[in-house]
Amino acid sequence: MSMNQYNHLPPSLQRIIDGIRHHQHSMKPSLAKKIVLEAGVRMGDLNPWESYNHPLADSYGRKLVFAADFFEIMVMSWTPGDVSAIHDHGYTEWGAVQIFGPAEHATFLVQDDSINTLSREVIQPGKVIAVGHQLVHQMANRSQEKFLSLHVYGVNTEDFAQESVTADARIWNITDGVVQRTNGGVFFALPDEKINSIESAPFPDSLSWLNHTVEYLRRVRKAAEENHARDWETLETRLTQSLFDVNRWYSLKSEIMEHIDSSGHTTNTNFWNIIRKELIHAAHLQGEILNREKNQEDSFFTYAELYDEIIGKQCLEGFTSRYIKFVHDTYNLDFPNLQILSIGCGTGIMEEYILKNYSVPSDNLLGIDVSEAMVKIASKKINASVGNILEMTGGGMNFDLSFASLNVFQYLPQEMMEKAIQQTSEVTKKGGYFVGDFITSDHIRWYPNVITSENVISLRQPLLLEENHNTLQQSEIINISKMHGKLQITYEGKHVRYLPSLWKVRYFFNKYFASVDIFDAVTLEPLESENDTCPSTRYLVVAKN
Repeated sequence: MSMNQYNHLPPSLQRIIDGIRHHQHSMKPSLAKKIVLEAGVRMGDLNPWESYNHPLADSYGRKLVFAADFFEIMVMSWTPGDVSAIHDHGYTEWGAVQIFGPAEHATFLVQDDSINTLSREVIQPGKVIAVGHQLVHQMANRSQEKFLSLHVYGVNTEDFAQESVTADARIWNITDGVVQRTNGGVFFALPDEKINSIESAPFPDSLSWLNHTVEYLRRVRKAAEENHARDWETLETRLTQSLFDVNRWYSLKSEIMEHIDSSGHTTNTNFWNIIRKELIHAAHLQGEILNREKNQEDSFFTYAELYDEIIGKQCLEGFTSRYIKFVHDTYNLDFPNLQILSIGCGTGIMEEYILKNYSVPSDNLLGIDVSEAMVKIASKKINASVGNILEMTGGGMNFDLSFASLNVFQYLPQEMMEKAIQQTSEVTKKGGYFVGDFITSDHIRWYPNVITSENVISLRQPLLLEENHNTLQQSEIINISKMHGKLQITYEGKHVRYLPSLWKVRYFFNKYFASVDIFDAVTLEPLESENDTCPSTRYLVVAKN
């Protein structure tokens, strides 16, 4: 082919063609990558072939730039939400892909009748990926910007007889359990006429299945908005049933627990990072399907109904019930004759335990919480109402016992903790008590990544933060439930707790109460004024007004 047959192309693309022709008898993936990198391509060079307005049924835009006997160059267009199917490149033996935006790139291992996710990462714009015949991968645009990518694919012979070097590409449709062969774009939900043949797919791991099912269903839902000539509704219904299939809960739990040690901490960072991202994507899609909008004012909006299952029962059995008995016995408190205020009562599980086990009349206990979702559940067990300790005054509300379990004061903004303790003192009678637990500033050393129960798997990502010279612990939470006979994935967001020193908490209580005792909340051993932490990283404050 003479120069004038491609001199209309940008110089950078001409350099790629010249480089390939110069090395045409020794091409391999690493060399293709080198040629593309050294060509100095810019995204502007590719603009004549952009196709951002591609049909929604297509997983991305796709245009041919140049084709020779044994290689071809294409430009792909990626709008926000575009995702290719899991695929290889057909007859391609060597090639390179250069991406000019924050694309997510995933690779897969197909072996022993299984397909597993090896990696999933956002790559830097301008990076070049070498492509070989064995590469099985997927590209996605999860950002809010659109961008282009350059694709060069070739074979090692000029006598190549097929219509395209990327023909006979395989698409791993692992949700439906098939591998499809096609000569066109590697799209989700290809129409029958675009599929050359079908064979059985290898068995996917949960990472691969979850990603594929979510992206497949998203694409079908988008296509249904634009193209009414095809029965998208039936396909959407089937995929929705798959995404909510309760049997998937068991396989997800099994694979997650393979990467968790006996303390609930992750042992595989790569797996952990990928599974969290995939679950968050799935949670958002399930929320869209259920018309479940996240309540921005109530961080426990979807968490409340799962809270007892994953946190409340375990904490009650693990330490709260023991320290309630300890306080009852040690301080000789006559619970049935006390007026009790529970601050931040949550679901009311701790308060219900007190009512039942210490013969406290229900009218003698009031629970308050800022979360309407929590109060809705608590009201089925105890007298509860939406309320904030910061807004309460002592007038007409003198309680014998103020109670705050599960470090509730630490969910307040850091500058509000002292005021909350002061307000608690004001609503507590003279001679009355405050009882509540807190977490230490090194609680993160105990904090597990996974907590499980009979019906819920809870994934947690703790992170220490600094804010205004104070330490905070942020916990990002994802719950996977089968409580209602179907797989439900909920993203609970990021919950932040203030981590003051044990000394500061003692100081605040001494400032507003007559006397203060502090114990390890689990071992119930006393903590002295010079102690910074305790073995369990939870401590109990008993303050007398």
